[in-house]
Amino acid sequence: MSVYTPLDSTQMAQVLAPFGFTLVAFRGASHGIENSTFLIDASQGEGNAAALVLTVFESLDNEAVRPYLHLLAELANDPQLPVPGPLTDAQGNWQIRVAGKPAVLMPRLPGDHDFAVDKGRCAQVGTLLARLHQCDTAALLPLPSERERLDSLRHQLTRLPASQQAGARQLLDRWQASPAGRTLIHGDLFRDNLLWKDGRISALLDFYNACLDDPEYDLAVTLNDWCVAPDGKPLPEREQALLEAYQANGGQFDPGRLKQALAVAALRFWLSRLAGPVAEHSEGQGSKDPEEFARIYGWRVRNI
Repeated sequence: MSVYTPLDSTQMAQVLAPFGFTLVAFRGASHGIENSTFLIDASQGEGNAAALVLTVFESLDNEAVRPYLHLLAELANDPQLPVPGPLTDAQGNWQIRVAGKPAVLMPRLPGDHDFAVDKGRCAQVGTLLARLHQCDTAALLPLPSERERLDSLRHQLTRLPASQQAGARQLLDRWQASPAGRTLIHGDLFRDNLLWKDGRISALLDFYNACLDDPEYDLAVTLNDWCVAPDGKPLPEREQALLEAYQANGGQFDPGRLKQALAVAALRFWLSRLAGPVAEHSEGQGSKDPEEFARIYGWRVRNI
């Protein structure tokens, strides 16, 4: 992910010390745009190697981070979900402060980013989403609402081409007027939020857009990244593989609702990319191209 808050070796060693780790090496991660993320090699005890990840939150305060860390701790206990849970320091804290910002240290699960896509991988993603969507949410702390995030992006509608503003506003109004579901959704399952090892998913990352909402919306976010061509055109074979695996593993969705969600999700990421990165200066990826989702939105909105 992009690095907006650079750290030197002394600072990183100070972060690790309360957890009982000694710094060996670290680097900024290269994918994502919302937070500063560092991949760390460390040692513990009698020289035992430890692979870690430090995330520094750039736009969330202490109270906003808390429910996400609680969610990660819950999901890390599910053997069917490869989710890393937060580590605790000597005082038992999940959340720490780094450079004056909230942060969390987690184990780095095995695997690497791999952006190749085929029907088999789409089926794995569908299976993973089905498992996530069946999680019990009773013990979770209240999570932020995706509907509130969508409302916060409304002012970006004026930056769309004039011919598309009215239709986009009507689409958003219709979606927001419908009641939100109560399914736990990831909300951001793009290809850069999975790790792979030996052709299998080894880690599901970045739950900082997670919330309770419709499963169709989560499917739409995912399909719009995994199952489209470079020109934004949907790829039916990939979509079918993902959705069939989702249903085969207990996931349920309404096809009509999904069509609407596909357009809304495309609009959401078009608007958020128009809003730009969380900071002016960063190391790494920075912001992403809004036109990618302008193209996807064009295809999706015609099929509602």
